[in-house]
Amino acid sequence: MESVLKLVQRTDCAAVQENDDKKQILEEIKEVCRLIACNDCWFELECDENLIDACIYQREELHSRYKYLLNLAKQREISCTPFKCKEMGV
Repeated sequence: MESVLKLVQRTDCAAVQENDDKKQILEEIKEVCRLIACNDCWFELECDENLIDACIYQREELHSRYKYLLNLAKQREISCTPFKCKEMGV
């Protein structure tokens, strides 16, 4: 009986861990989308050449991170209701 209870506890812990991972990935995707929106605003307002370059580099980094997180979510078969992400089409 004890071994069955331990097995159930392990299964429950694994399910909780998997659920936490899914939530974390979705939160990271939302955060990257927020940062992309902030970057877009910054780009629209910036006048200094050097800071415009910095904005462009940051945009590229954010887009790469976004693609990485989407691929990770696809691999783990994570889905959710759509949320808006400016310029990303999500």
